[in-house]
Amino acid sequence: MDLRALMSFVTVCRLGNITRAAEALYISQPALTRQIQELEQELGCQLLVRSTRSLSLTENGYLFMLRAQEILDLAKQAKNELSENGDILHGVIRVGIVESKIMDYFADAVVQFNKKYPHVQFEVYSADGDDLKRNLDENKLDMALLIEPVESAKYTKIPIEVTEKWGLVIREEEVSPKKKTLSYEEIIERTLILPRRYIILSEISSWFKVPESKFKVIAYHNLASNALIMVEKGLGSLLCIEGSFTNRPREGLRFLPLSPERTTSHVAVRKKNRKLSFHPEFVLSRPQVQIPRFSHIPQKVFYIRSV
Repeated sequence: MDLRALMSFVTVCRLGNITRAAEALYISQPALTRQIQELEQELGCQLLVRSTRSLSLTENGYLFMLRAQEILDLAKQAKNELSENGDILHGVIRVGIVESKIMDYFADAVVQFNKKYPHVQFEVYSADGDDLKRNLDENKLDMALLIEPVESAKYTKIPIEVTEKWGLVIREEEVSPKKKTLSYEEIIERTLILPRRYIILSEISSWFKVPESKFKVIAYHNLASNALIMVEKGLGSLLCIEGSFTNRPREGLRFLPLSPERTTSHVAVRKKNRKLSFHPEFVLSRPQVQIPRFSHIPQKVFYIRSV
């Protein structure tokens, strides 16, 4: 089955007449009829019902017409996306990123990527992990850079060697300048601002060995940048990873790590079983990140857009 046969079949469906379709395709009527017959033989079903006066689609024919048009549209899109030089990447990669040190890592990776592929653009979204996963599920993002834990059942995860400490952001006036860490007992006694993500809340509860209901929580947040303003105003202390503070440090606030220490790692995540014309984590290709490749696509040919 080739694209020419699909084009012939779709043209017959569109015009509703073998003779007119043959004229539009600049081939003879017998040649077009033979193409349709060979297509039916290959598929093992009848696509068209022919009579002396009319031509109609069978149920299978209608379904195949829809799929054939999709394939032709994708082929046209691929052709448009390729430049005259086939080793140039074009298009847009949509990436979601949590507020953490991973933004530094990503920016460095994009700098190197852009030197080789200057025609690629990025759409970067910042939100909490739950929002980013929801956008992945709805195919609004190609990839997300998240902190663990992340469910393995729904997503393909690529480990990234960026780890961060958990700690508390507090006002400087509330703690001695000599204080370097905070114990779990000290944190439980404070009024807290916590991340909204359920999976992280469960993990935090397990660290402290107390149910979430035992925390003195004044607010939950989905963006640490907003939560830092609440800390600054004296509403409470923010339990977060270090990068959530160091990305946007505010005068008069301090980050104190937990003691015993708790760390978390980062992962690049994409939706399982979603067909992409290339692996978006190709952007993050570094010695410590193993990037899977499609074996059937030549190294020089990649498409950015999701399909």
